[in-house]
Amino acid sequence: MTRHGRFQDYCLVHDNDADEIDLLPDFRKPRCRYKRCICITITLCVVLALIAFMLVFIVFPFVFMNSIPLQTSLIFTRFNLPRNPEYFENQHFPAYRNRYVSFNYTKDEGSKLLGVWHILPVNLAYEDLYDNATDINYDEILLNSNYSVLLYFHGTGEVRSYSERKYELLSYNFQIIAFDYRGYGDSSDGKLTEDTVVEDCVELYKWVRNRTKSDIYVWGHSLGAALATRTVAEMENYYNVHTKALVLESGFTSMRDELYVHPYGKLFAWLPWFDTVVVEPLMHNGFVFNTTKHLKTITCPVMILHAQDDNEIPYYFGRRLADIAESRNITTVYHEFDAMFGYKHYYLYQDPFMKFYIMNFIEQVNSKRIIEGNNTTMVPSMGTTV
Repeated sequence: MTRHGRFQDYCLVHDNDADEIDLLPDFRKPRCRYKRCICITITLCVVLALIAFMLVFIVFPFVFMNSIPLQTSLIFTRFNLPRNPEYFENQHFPAYRNRYVSFNYTKDEGSKLLGVWHILPVNLAYEDLYDNATDINYDEILLNSNYSVLLYFHGTGEVRSYSERKYELLSYNFQIIAFDYRGYGDSSDGKLTEDTVVEDCVELYKWVRNRTKSDIYVWGHSLGAALATRTVAEMENYYNVHTKALVLESGFTSMRDELYVHPYGKLFAWLPWFDTVVVEPLMHNGFVFNTTKHLKTITCPVMILHAQDDNEIPYYFGRRLADIAESRNITTVYHEFDAMFGYKHYYLYQDPFMKFYIMNFIEQVNSKRIIEGNNTTMVPSMGTTV
């Protein structure tokens, strides 16, 4: 009869039965250590996740609420943008002139330089390329050319050189003035707010107006659409200078509306305190960009362009802007591009019919009686060419 006993980790048996029983060590202690390690690891991961959650969704929003530099960097994105003047001077782009316009209207900040490109219409560019013209008088062309002038406002996170393909399209119908806002590209640094940037834009508009007899069109993309709309409104309401027409590409109704739907905003928009710590501080510090408000006050024709698959500014903002513009009973054109084309936020210019949309809009603008205004008279300006 077999008797079993325990002595440390081995079983005691009769010699005759030894071959019938496996001698197994006791694994209970190693298993306990393994389970303990798993529990510690899970606990540590949970604690780290909670800390990360608190830092991202609680601490950061409250820091953002009290940090104007953080708010500025969110609205006026400038990370890794070119700042070297030589970069803008040596682009492989036909028939353009790089220049700088100086303003001395700010008492506390002194003079400011804005980097500007004057891009010739494509026909004149051909002359420059194929006739080896080296003595093009850009000032004379700006003053007396039969081509209208288009003042181009780029979006945030861009500089004037980023839209070269779009300029190729626009130069079939316009001579283009493209510029960088303060703090962008090779323009001077300065306090970045909606008011200060618009002040620069207004001065540049006046500088252009005083140097051309041609009509002025304004084109704004993304945040530039908001800046363009307010600039046109101020030129009309404060200086009685009427813009020939305004084009809003991928624009939003207001910064308040955009904050809830932008990819960055969506990360935080579900928080109960989002409005208190993100939206209201931006509004309080002047980052309003109320395109809706300013669009209602202008009297020029408006064309609005938006892609259904825009992943930064939803297309229904374009529809709302079109409804607002149309309510003025002034020429309004709206083009919405199907998501199947994949134009998203930046590539509407690739549409094969865009050239014809622009030509048709120009024809509509020229066939309508535009409200009389001071379109060609000199206006007081503090801008000088450097």
